[in-house]
Amino acid sequence: MFEKNKEKMKEKMEPDKVLRFAIVAVILLFLIGALIIGTRMMNPRVDATEGVKKLTELEDANVQKIDAKIQELEQTEADEAAAWKAKSAKEKMDGCIVLGDSTALGFRQNDILSKSQVKSKDGATVSDAEGSGLNELLTAVTEAETAPQKLILCIGRGDVAVSGETADAFAANYKSFVEQVKAALPDTKVYVCSIPAYLSLTSTGDAAGSADSDTDSDSDAKDTTDNSNLKSSTDSKSSTDSKSNSDSDTSSDDSSSSKMSTALDVTSYNEALKALCKEEKVKYVDTTDLTDASYYGEDGSTMTKAYYEACINKILEAAFRNYVIQ
Repeated sequence: MFEKNKEKMKEKMEPDKVLRFAIVAVILLFLIGALIIGTRMMNPRVDATEGVKKLTELEDANVQKIDAKIQELEQTEADEAAAWKAKSAKEKMDGCIVLGDSTALGFRQNDILSKSQVKSKDGATVSDAEGSGLNELLTAVTEAETAPQKLILCIGRGDVAVSGETADAFAANYKSFVEQVKAALPDTKVYVCSIPAYLSLTSTGDAAGSADSDTDSDSDAKDTTDNSNLKSSTDSKSSTDSKSNSDSDTSSDDSSSSKMSTALDVTSYNEALKALCKEEKVKYVDTTDLTDASYYGEDGSTMTKAYYEACINKILEAAFRNYVIQ
């Protein structure tokens, strides 16, 4: 009897056990689900789509701004270059001075530069800076109310043709003068022009037509715009003698080639100047390629206006490289 009651009780409890297990399982599943949902709510997944879109828009906007800025700068540079090109040499050389001998004087006499932009004296030399008046020219520059931004030295022809110094001795004297300039004008940039070639000389050894006698103190009435008229009356005889000697040696057809044969080689002097400029850290202005006969008068020594127009461009290229000079 007891066994039967036990069996019945067992059969009755079996469904209750399954039901309890099922309830426990449901509760566990609910708890796990709640845990997962809670975790996701605490750490929500970020949707990066909108952020990527905004970054792309910002990147495109920055690129457009950069491109616009580049175009603006390029246009500004083009406008500045155009404005620079339209200026005359006198305007471009504002604040600059060319100092030297008759070579420098030619810039004023040919109306390339104004009188105030040229300090020159015919016969000035570095071999005798005091006696030839070169130091006097420098004093005039240093005592001016405003120091020049750039000083271009065009000197040396007289040293080569008249003094007869060696290239080394000439360079030593030039070095002394450059150091004197740098000490007197510490904030001024110094440029050294090469010595123009001599295509012919007079029989005495002096440069034909070298007495372009206008000095910086002369009146403006003596200035001309054609360098072929720069020779004084004292030179007319030497020029005529030189021409007659040339005519006796060669025919008129050969006269041009005769003038192109360099009567005085200035190469070693210019090489010494180039080395000096490197040593003194000043700019060397190379004009040695301006040796075509069209740049010279009939005497083979005096330079024409065409020479000075080409020469000033070389000076501008050296002194203002940030502009396009044509």
